[in-house]
Parts: sequence; C-alpha cells; structure tokens
Amino acid sequence: MRVPLSPHDTVASAALRFVLELAALFAIGAAFGVPNFLISVFAIALFNARGDKRFQGILVSGPIRLMIEVVIALMGIYSALLVFGTMWAGIFGAVWAAYLFLGRERLLWLARGAKEKE
Repeated sequence: MRVPLSPHDTVASAALRFVLELAALFAIGAAFGVPNFLISVFAIALFNARGDKRFQGILVSGPIRLMIEVVIALMGIYSALLVFGTMWAGIFGAVWAAYLFLGRERLLWLARGAKEKE
C-alpha cells in the first residue's frame, strides 16, 4: 500500500521513518540541548526533494535530502549512545537498519536524484 504523501513510500516505511526521526530528535535534544534539537527539526522539516512530500518547503536534490536524513539518524544513534548507553544505541541502530530495508525504494529514488515519476 502506498502513502498518499509520497509515491515512493509504503505505510510501514513511512511510519517507521517518522518514529525513527522523532527518536533521533529526542536523543539529539537530550544529548546536545535545545539549539541543536531545533536545528535538526528545521533541517528535517524544511529541506525536501521535489515530489517526496505534499509540503515542499525548500527544494533540494534527492542526494542532499538523503544526506540530511542520514546525518540526523547518525546523530540520533550517537546521541542515544551518549545519553542512554550502548544497548539503546544498538537497538536504535538495528531498527534504523531495518528501515533501510523497508524504505529502500524511496532511498534509492532519492540517491538517484529524486526524478519525478512520469
């Protein structure tokens, strides 16, 4: 089943990405404070690839959007390590790896430049 917001997402991958982004933002805020939390929130919310979401914000290429998502995820995993310890960072990393499999269609689309479907 496809999510109406993006032609490259399934319900499961979109929901998992949403939960992972919230967890990463929470961990970033806990580890590095409110200013870094806000920077992360604005980056993930404002910079979007054309055709990925209904709200476009500031349009960037697919690889740039992918880089933003990866940086936020890695910062979230590192923040979880700092704040909650190795077990939670490992769990977060494992769930993120599962998302890489579930969201592979969208991730590959972004990596290829996020060309709109014709």
